[in-house]
Amino acid sequence: MSENKKPVWQEWIESLIIIALLAIVIRSFIVAPFKIPSSSMIPTLEIGDYLFVLRYPYGFRIPLTDIQLMSKEVARGDVAVFVYPEDKSKDYIKRIVGIPGDTIVYRDNKLSVNGKMMPLRSKGTRTYFMQGGNSDVSGLFEEDFEGIKHDVLRQNFSIRDGEWKVPEGMYFSMGDNRNNSRDSRFWGFVPQSYMVGRAAIVWWSWDSSTSSVRWDRIGHVIE
Repeated sequence: MSENKKPVWQEWIESLIIIALLAIVIRSFIVAPFKIPSSSMIPTLEIGDYLFVLRYPYGFRIPLTDIQLMSKEVARGDVAVFVYPEDKSKDYIKRIVGIPGDTIVYRDNKLSVNGKMMPLRSKGTRTYFMQGGNSDVSGLFEEDFEGIKHDVLRQNFSIRDGEWKVPEGMYFSMGDNRNNSRDSRFWGFVPQSYMVGRAAIVWWSWDSSTSSVRWDRIGHVIE
């Protein structure tokens, strides 16, 4: 008695459909790629860095909607990807410096959270290329953000000073390149439902200014 075998072409199609569905599920709910297009997060992230972004730490956001299931509060200090509030067709990546209930003060290029100044340690200067190809030089500092130590760039002047009280269900974001970042200082707060995921690791990095791979960046864990 002969078995009813499927045609080879049918087996191939079924396999491709399963692979495509798995890829959609993984990209939508587990991990997704993200490319750094601007200099706003230098020195933490360079233009041309390719990242893996973990989607599940903040809950599960249903694609093409503002619905987030099993929402979890973003940790202060996380480097997060979120839907840009002024243009929902774009994703932004910034550091979350304010969570619900926080009071954020930024004056004279110094960050204060709930009345506590975030210490800065000078590390000299840093020359970098912006997205237009022009170069800039900024002071390089290590910022101790409540135990999360990371480098920031800043000049001797502020581009936007102010004080903000973070509402419930909202977050305050800033770029690590403090004088070259359009962030919550300009357009306001990020809703919880806009949170896409947490930046995890650099898996590829291309330096367009030298047309070369930044081998030392590959495998860099983002903090």
